[in-house]
Amino acid sequence: MFCEGEKFIIRTAEGNDAPLYTCPNQMGFAGEKGAYTLRTILGDEPKQPFEGRAEDSVNFHYVHITYLPEGTVVGEHTHETNEQFYLVIQGEAEITLCGQTFPAKPYTIAVIRPGGSHGIKNVGKGELIYICCELEPARKYPYETEAAK
Repeated sequence: MFCEGEKFIIRTAEGNDAPLYTCPNQMGFAGEKGAYTLRTILGDEPKQPFEGRAEDSVNFHYVHITYLPEGTVVGEHTHETNEQFYLVIQGEAEITLCGQTFPAKPYTIAVIRPGGSHGIKNVGKGELIYICCELEPARKYPYETEAAK
């Protein structure tokens, strides 16, 4: 279910209506390996299916749940102007941040600032599940700029 108001958006797990799709992991990032599945729960990128309106999200490019099979790697890469975070939900990962590798278990969060390189690898048994969120540096929503006038 997807509900919205002027100052909020909420998406619930009812019906699991957020679409699943396969990412072939062919971006050319160093070390990438294997394909994985994403469930976009908020987003504005056409390549990521989303059953909502792109304009509902001013700061977020996307929020998705990523399902990485054993041994799969999202290779190290950089977003020059966006911030991103990984929040591990299930499994064991190695997260690479600016060339340094860190072990990650459930409830580990990695924040990647603009220009920081990052990647993630499933190093455990079974599926690695994590939330990935990408956003622009803060911009104002229309109702905030209207109130300031």
